[in-house]
Amino acid sequence: MKVTIRDVAERAGVSAATVSRVLNRPELVEVETRDKVRQAMEALDFRPNALARGLSGNLTRTIGLVVPGITDFFFNEVYAGIEQATREYGMKVLVFDAEHSRHRALEAFTFLHQHQVDGIIFTSKLVTPDYDAVLERIGIPVALVLTQSTGRVPLPAFKVDDVKAVFDGVSYLVSRGHRSIGMLAAGLDDEMTGRQRHEGYVSAMQHYQLPFDERYVEFGDYRFNDGYTAMQRLLGKQSELKLTAVVCASDEMALGAVRCLYDNGFHVPDDISIMGFDDLSIASMGMPRLTTIRQPFKEIGAKAVEQLMKLIKEPRHSLSGVYYLPHQLVERESVRTITGTLK
Repeated sequence: MKVTIRDVAERAGVSAATVSRVLNRPELVEVETRDKVRQAMEALDFRPNALARGLSGNLTRTIGLVVPGITDFFFNEVYAGIEQATREYGMKVLVFDAEHSRHRALEAFTFLHQHQVDGIIFTSKLVTPDYDAVLERIGIPVALVLTQSTGRVPLPAFKVDDVKAVFDGVSYLVSRGHRSIGMLAAGLDDEMTGRQRHEGYVSAMQHYQLPFDERYVEFGDYRFNDGYTAMQRLLGKQSELKLTAVVCASDEMALGAVRCLYDNGFHVPDDISIMGFDDLSIASMGMPRLTTIRQPFKEIGAKAVEQLMKLIKEPRHSLSGVYYLPHQLVERESVRTITGTLK
């Protein structure tokens, strides 16, 4: 026999209207009551029909999430914040893996629109003007996470200030006595993060009047193997550069650099200090534990959901621009202090 809203209401000791609000406008219901209703739903194995609710309330209670690659380490970190926040709003998440393909990323908007999602969160890849046509066609709210837009369609974006974050990372290395600092950067064709993190590094080197030229930088693509091979190339110049520290565009690259150094007979941080970027869970799992710049992935994801819900409830409300959340330097074991060098 099919379980109804009235059955749930009776078990939870509330009205059918309250159960309906928990399904459709959970933010209007007190947390204690909301939890009681959801426990009743679980106990009775209640399965509301999302499309039926969509017909009555013009919502399917579903948010689409587009990720560049579902196996990327950052995905679990940001998804945790998105999933927790959507649960609080009584929403479900439909994930689309763009498989690092620009064509697939563009397809994602049409696919999710066809599946009647109420809004979309798009992550990591820069939203350029060629996205404008599909965004205007689908006509549903979109929020950006760890990226931003250069198109004409107004979109809210939530991320850290990558330029300032790397500048602060280099400043920390300087405060620990380092003067010869290299970088494992992402490609400058990555306008979103690669170019900005490189800009932060160059700006800091110039600010502190440190020796610098392009030989101090090697490029990769955020991955462990890229970090390994880029560090190998830096080591080929180490007799000239005499680097004491290297800041990396991602934690994966930093861990690849650490592995490369050990394979070549160097020790971290005794011979060369390494700094990451992200503070993924893996950053504290290796030896040494990685000093890194923390992106607040969960907070960024939750903030995007919060703003997306506002756009869903108020379609005429215009919300755009980049909203920076604070980064944080996390000290662990991969950076040493060089004594006797500070003035």
